[in-house]
Amino acid sequence: MLGACMKYQQQTTTETTGLSEEILLEALLSSLAKALKAITFYPSDHPQREECIAMVFHQVEPFIRNHALVLLWSKDACTLADNPSISSKSATAKTLAREMLKRKLQRLIVLPRLSQTDLKAFLSIITIDPAAIYSGGGIEAEMSRSGITTIGANEVNLTSLKGPLQEENPAFTGETPPGQSGTGEDEQGEQGEQSEAPSDPEADAEGEPPAEEPVELPDIRFSVLGMDLLIGMLKAEKNDPEFQQLAREVIASAEELKRQEAFETLLPALDDLLAVNAEGSRPITQKEFLRFTIEQIAGGSMTAFLLDRIEERSAENEALLDRLCASIGHTLAYPLIQRLCVAETLHARKAIATALTRTGEASIPALLPMLKDERWYVVRNIVTILGEIGSAETVSSLQQSARHPEPKVRKEVIKAFLKINTPNIDHTLISLIDDEDDEVVRQAIYSLGAIRSRAAVRPLLDIVTASDAFLKELPLKKQALVALGRIGDKQATNALMDLICNRGWLAPGRWQELKIAIAKTLGHLGDEAAIPLLKKFARRSTQFGIACSDAADNLERLAK
Repeated sequence: MLGACMKYQQQTTTETTGLSEEILLEALLSSLAKALKAITFYPSDHPQREECIAMVFHQVEPFIRNHALVLLWSKDACTLADNPSISSKSATAKTLAREMLKRKLQRLIVLPRLSQTDLKAFLSIITIDPAAIYSGGGIEAEMSRSGITTIGANEVNLTSLKGPLQEENPAFTGETPPGQSGTGEDEQGEQGEQSEAPSDPEADAEGEPPAEEPVELPDIRFSVLGMDLLIGMLKAEKNDPEFQQLAREVIASAEELKRQEAFETLLPALDDLLAVNAEGSRPITQKEFLRFTIEQIAGGSMTAFLLDRIEERSAENEALLDRLCASIGHTLAYPLIQRLCVAETLHARKAIATALTRTGEASIPALLPMLKDERWYVVRNIVTILGEIGSAETVSSLQQSARHPEPKVRKEVIKAFLKINTPNIDHTLISLIDDEDDEVVRQAIYSLGAIRSRAAVRPLLDIVTASDAFLKELPLKKQALVALGRIGDKQATNALMDLICNRGWLAPGRWQELKIAIAKTLGHLGDEAAIPLLKKFARRSTQFGIACSDAADNLERLAK
């Protein structure tokens, strides 16, 4: 009799809806998946939950107008028990099958008298952790405790549900449905129905899936949809407890995507979370929890993916990755430093260095220990990054690196000091003008002029006035004069006026070049005491005379 009832159900379902059972099954599974996500993600009083549950009720209605619906779950499909040829192996079906089998539910029976209350209670049970269901006595026990009477689980013989069915279903009272002959074909169908369920050869004696059977991962699109729903709710949520709960759900959803190695799909989620974190109206507590959420998503297996994208530094993700580094710099600093040390190309090193710069002061605790690395090129890169960050708290450590045995490191330290420009760097820069490496000396002199260090006036004058009859150090003296001119301290006037009067018999050409440089420097010091001497030399029709004339005119303009 049951087989005849099932056949009658198949016929009436198609006739009343005008749609094939394949289409109706897919629609039912889709609405069921959305409802499960809604129950997981939305608060208990959110209207979206009720809407999704109502949609499941609407989609299941064509199947249960006259007879019970029996769905058979296998590891890769959902099948109609009355018609094994109607089976769905879609990604959604596999996702749902995974959740059902994890809870040891292989047969789902929905009775014609289904109520939305029972449907809601059943869906809530399916969202419970499987371990909690097992400890509570199994899925059947959970459904019984919830008072569910119109949905059954794992019943092989539907006549065991005769009580609830008998009230509204004549098929279980011996009555013949309209259009049926009432012959023995029905009984044969009932016997055959009991053996129609697809069996798993690896299942145990009770029909339960073996524990060691690999579990398929949910469809990625399904997971991304859940993530989008959560972040949308997160943006609108103002209360701290609900906000934190949603953030935890975002982390859980991200972990699911990471297990599926769908790292690319997490970039938009990170972008959205960073945008929420940037909202000025957000309370500090929510911002802190958002940063924690972003850290959790960017951690674990996601970190290597992010490092690869940072190393590529494509225009597509550049802004996002820079904002990510600025937001959770203390978390990304160590992985970035490790990647910097092994990067093989100049492009990669520059990209990683830029990312570390974007992390700002948050990465300083991770960067400073690297100044003691044995590889000079690593130290140089770290010094460059610290200079770009420009924090005064790094000066003490950089001063120690100023004595590094590699000149390229010392030169980079000077450049970093120039960018930081705090009052306590003068002494270190002045000490480096006596360095054994010419490039380091020139960089130190330039930097002293750039920061207008008055403490450097006397050491720079010593370079300019040092005894050198043949002016072999002319380039260095000229650079020191430029620095003195930029500093603009009048205390250098008298020493320079004395030097400009030197005849320089041994190397007249070089001395002429030095005097022109001195005249230009006097013109920038702003000391009117030099005007008479400059005008005296300005009467000469030489390049030196022209330089003195220009310097005197400049001093007169400054005096006005």
